[in-house]
Amino acid sequence: MKNVLLGVFVLCTTVLFAQEYQWTSYNFSVANEDVEIVGKIVGDYFGEEGSKSEGVSAFLFENHFNDNSINFTHSIVFTGTLDAMGAQYNRDPNTKWDLFLAKLNQFTESHSSAAGTGLISFGEPGSHPVQNIFWLDVKDPQKFAAAFSKYNKKYNPSDRRVTLGSFGLGRSPHGETHYVLVGVNDFKTAFNTSLYRKNNKAAQAAWNEYWDNAGEVELVRSTTRVMLGKW
Repeated sequence: MKNVLLGVFVLCTTVLFAQEYQWTSYNFSVANEDVEIVGKIVGDYFGEEGSKSEGVSAFLFENHFNDNSINFTHSIVFTGTLDAMGAQYNRDPNTKWDLFLAKLNQFTESHSSAAGTGLISFGEPGSHPVQNIFWLDVKDPQKFAAAFSKYNKKYNPSDRRVTLGSFGLGRSPHGETHYVLVGVNDFKTAFNTSLYRKNNKAAQAAWNEYWDNAGEVELVRSTTRVMLGKW
């Protein structure tokens, strides 16, 4: 991966509800035979004390299900408060960081990067290894956010994390403006995230109301990623 920079999801949370945060991600590809060594390089670096600013967490994701234009294999993402993000990007260059990049660049090929804002979240952050991401073109962001909040405040299952966010920098030409990220504990749940509504008439009625009141929304694309490590 050429010139990989640090990225930050800025995260201010409670267990059940989170306010706005910023994020950036850096996406790259790794040959199958090099996946293990790349995981070790990332883990060894971020596992060391002082490798990140205080309040920042690092994640390594595998890009599992995707269309052929989101065909990178892995992502590095960082989370933290807004102040932590600023501190992370203002860190002075150092030999350990340069060595980390040099090692990583031997086994990776850069694909893309992006930045945006996590607007509203429900559920415990950073703990769900399988994450479906739905890229959306939202015509009325305020209307959609209100409908999203009303539904998920009451009906989001306790064993998942759901986030509404917006894209800022690094947007694709496909027209996405927002995303909904659904983090779950296993692929069985990821394959059918709506199963919990099947025998819950109140949740199904609320879901229908949600989309009746969400305004014009178009699904642009969807992906599934798997958390390989968190530091």
